[in-house]
Amino acid sequence: MLKNVSISVLVLGALGSAAMADARAQDAADYYQGKTLTYIVSTGPGGGADFYGRLVTRHMKPFMPGTTIIVRNVPGAGHIIGANKIYHSKPNGLTIGSFTTGLTYAQIVERRGVKFDLRKMSWIGKADADPRVIFMSAKSPYRTFEDMRNSKRPIQFGTSGVGSGAYNEAYMIAHTFGVPIKVLPGYSGGERVMGMLRGEIDGHILGLSSTMVVMGKHQGTIVLQFGDSIKGVPRGAEVAQTPTAKAVAKMMARQAQISRFVAGPPKLPADRLALLRAVYKKAINSKALRAEAKTAKRTINPGFGEDVARMVRDIINQPPEVVALLKKITSIKLAMFTSLGKITKVERKGRRIRISEKGKEYKVKISRSRTAVTIGGKTAPRKKLKVGMTCKITWPKINGEAKNVDCKS
Repeated sequence: MLKNVSISVLVLGALGSAAMADARAQDAADYYQGKTLTYIVSTGPGGGADFYGRLVTRHMKPFMPGTTIIVRNVPGAGHIIGANKIYHSKPNGLTIGSFTTGLTYAQIVERRGVKFDLRKMSWIGKADADPRVIFMSAKSPYRTFEDMRNSKRPIQFGTSGVGSGAYNEAYMIAHTFGVPIKVLPGYSGGERVMGMLRGEIDGHILGLSSTMVVMGKHQGTIVLQFGDSIKGVPRGAEVAQTPTAKAVAKMMARQAQISRFVAGPPKLPADRLALLRAVYKKAINSKALRAEAKTAKRTINPGFGEDVARMVRDIINQPPEVVALLKKITSIKLAMFTSLGKITKVERKGRRIRISEKGKEYKVKISRSRTAVTIGGKTAPRKKLKVGMTCKITWPKINGEAKNVDCKS
């Protein structure tokens, strides 16, 4: 008899817990009725980050009837401004958003302007994964990672800008894996491909998705991966020979697993966070979203909730020697060139300008996050650059990406 009573109590308790969970879920659904959910994308319109943000929100809407979802672009400082905005928003469940996974490095080195702790954020999910790979040009003599280790000369690695993810990772590999890599900033996008074709650079480290685009235009070899996506290609953890190298390989592999992640501020109410996670999961797994992503040639490799939170914590919580290495890398001072001339052309709303100096014309790339633009001594957006302005350009590579653009109106 007592046994039956005990079983009855357990069943009633379980039913009670389920009823309470259902009630909390209904409370959260009721809360969002008639409200506006703001999704912050920490870049300007266009590009991969903006695409994934708008893709996800479009497909969340059917699962949140009665709720208005808007996307707000908050660019600046390499995603830091947007991430700060998300972190310090009211923890009411009405503001979430996305930013680059590279901010994990920014937090580790305590970069200026960082006013967030990624470990405390309310993690909702992530849309993709993008293993980091070392790709070597067909014109280079390197066909394996051992070839690189045994090189008698510096290996020229092209990266976009100083402080970019590829820039930091190239230095980390050079310092911990015993490879004589020389980092050459100023090679982004198509310029990196042309640099390989001209024989100026030997290769790069980049996400697999971007590398596949390069390989479509220029033959070469992937010699190492940080992740586990390509059969027959060794993983960083397999070739690491020191504890520090193993820690770096683990950090980079973990980093590769969380591309296009989404979070809210700390301390979101548990029921609202649970609902946002459930809606995000339904959206990312929907046939409609998958079909749209496929048409746009974008990959979906999702993760959800606490799994993503654990990945982020694993990346941030690095041993002292890795933290010291990253801080050393971010303090490296590169030799810079300077040019002084007038702007003769402005393209793509300031993303590209041309300047004339002593009869020669130079092409200047201006990154929203890595190039500091000033006009008349005041910080200004690149779209404010105009033909006829006299500008001093500071850059690590002529006809590449500028570090500073200082203009007079």
